[in-house]
Amino acid sequence: MIESFNVVLEALNQVWVQMLIFVPKIIVALIIWVIGKYLINLGVALVRKIDIKGIKIDDYLIGIFSKVVLVVGKVLLFLVVLDFLGVGRTIIGAITNGLTLMIAIALGLAFGKALEEDAKEVVRQFKKHLGKKQ
Repeated sequence: MIESFNVVLEALNQVWVQMLIFVPKIIVALIIWVIGKYLINLGVALVRKIDIKGIKIDDYLIGIFSKVVLVVGKVLLFLVVLDFLGVGRTIIGAITNGLTLMIAIALGLAFGKALEEDAKEVVRQFKKHLGKKQ
C-alpha cells in the first residue's frame, strides 16, 4: 500500500515539475502574442495610410490589402507562437499538406468543369488519330 502511494506521489511530483518548466514558456508565448498583435495592428494602420504621390489608390483596394495583411499576419503569428511552444513543426506540416491538397482539389474541380469541352475534343481527336493508324 505504501509503495503504491509512493509511486503516485512520485508521478504527481513529476507532473508538477513538468508544469513548472512549461509555465514560463506559456507566459513568454502570451507576451509574443500580445506584441505580435500590436505590430500587426500597427502594420495594418500603416497600410491604410498609404498615399503614393501621382497614383490614385482606391479605398476599396486599400481595405482589401489591409485585410490580407491582417489575416496573413495573424496566421504567421499563430505559427510562430506554436513553434515557440514546440508543436509548430508538426502543425505546420499538417497545415501545409492540407492546404496543398485543398488547392489541388479546388484547381482540379475548377479546371475540370471549365475545360470539360476541350478535354472531350482532345479525346475525340486522339481516338480519330488512333483509328487512322490501324
